[in-house]
Amino acid sequence: MAGPNEQARRVILVGRTGLDGKLRLDPELELLRVRNPMEAIVELANPIDEDSPSRSVVIFGEGGTPGVGERADEVMKDAVRGLRLVDPEVSILATTPLAANLAGSVDGLLDAARSTEELGDQIRIERREAPPASVGEAPRAVESTPQSSKPPDESDPASALAHGQDPVAVVLRKIALATGDDSLRLERGHLPSGAAVVWSGTVIGTLVSARLRPEQLAAYTVDLAPWVAIREQMRRLRLAAYSDPLTGAWNRRYFDQFLDAALQIAREHRHSVTVLVFDIDDFKHFNDRWGHEAGDDILRETVRLLRSVIRPTDRVCRIGGDEFAVIFNEPEGPRDPASRHPTTIYQIAARFQQQVREAKFPKLTAEAPAVLRISGGLATYPWDGLNAQDLVRKADDRALEGKRQGKNVIMFGPGVDAG
Repeated sequence: MAGPNEQARRVILVGRTGLDGKLRLDPELELLRVRNPMEAIVELANPIDEDSPSRSVVIFGEGGTPGVGERADEVMKDAVRGLRLVDPEVSILATTPLAANLAGSVDGLLDAARSTEELGDQIRIERREAPPASVGEAPRAVESTPQSSKPPDESDPASALAHGQDPVAVVLRKIALATGDDSLRLERGHLPSGAAVVWSGTVIGTLVSARLRPEQLAAYTVDLAPWVAIREQMRRLRLAAYSDPLTGAWNRRYFDQFLDAALQIAREHRHSVTVLVFDIDDFKHFNDRWGHEAGDDILRETVRLLRSVIRPTDRVCRIGGDEFAVIFNEPEGPRDPASRHPTTIYQIAARFQQQVREAKFPKLTAEAPAVLRISGGLATYPWDGLNAQDLVRKADDRALEGKRQGKNVIMFGPGVDAG
């Protein structure tokens, strides 16, 4: 098996660098563009693609730093510090017009006039061993312990972010200590009862207090705003990483992680977890005959119908082309102690199957089949398996068995009572 490409780099361009065109010619560079330093921290901390290069480079250009004067310099130094906390090995470079503002806190300067080869060579140079003192962080000892294994600094939002914690909560605690007001809270949207939190000209929240007036809170929103923005960006990135863009269902990555977590809770509390794996009968033939637009419409409607019958704690996932999986999960256990989880699940699955048969799809022609059908299999922990792999395998086997019996069947095992 081939090892990782040591020359590959994940390059995050912040603002207007003038390097996009040339760097895209280098096949070993994976380029991303962001608007400001906080988005760069989010991208560095949350790469969506698991196959992305392990080594990262952040390049700052014009317009990549909000604010002017001393405030701009403070934001940049905070950003550099945050980037190094997230990834101690990251290389941080800048284009020439930004050199004065960075005041030596980066690893080097790039000239957009250079050739693709020259730029690529400089990007691949390893960063110097330690950041300069102007970055404002404590020196790192040379040790084998990863940076993330150290306990987070509870007063530092960048440290919280590097450890997977909420940076906004850290800033709110600091504001509460500064004001002596423990009633502070951050609300979504713009509320007249508080101070608007603004980022890049947009209101992204409101700082509210039961004791302080909005004008007294306004001074604290400047430090709060970038961390609210970064938290929202992280939320959007996670959503993009774990959802299917066509149907809005969760994807296979989410399915694998959620099922493992649900089973862990089920083992601890002696609850059941059921997996339904199903697909649409003859979907490929249908898709080829009546077009991908009609096929996409069916997939989206299938997810909508399924969500209308499942419970809030259940999860709908698209794990293949027309293959779906549902995790039926009750982390707190059934509300009615006398109820049987598997019985409830079979009733939900049967109701969904009926809704698909009765559904009307506007993009279908008059020649299309009047009825769509699904075939699937149910597998329940602990009867059908003690881990995720066994449950999915059992559900798959039952779905195939249903197809062999003539399709339009949801098969279940000894753990399920059809009632």
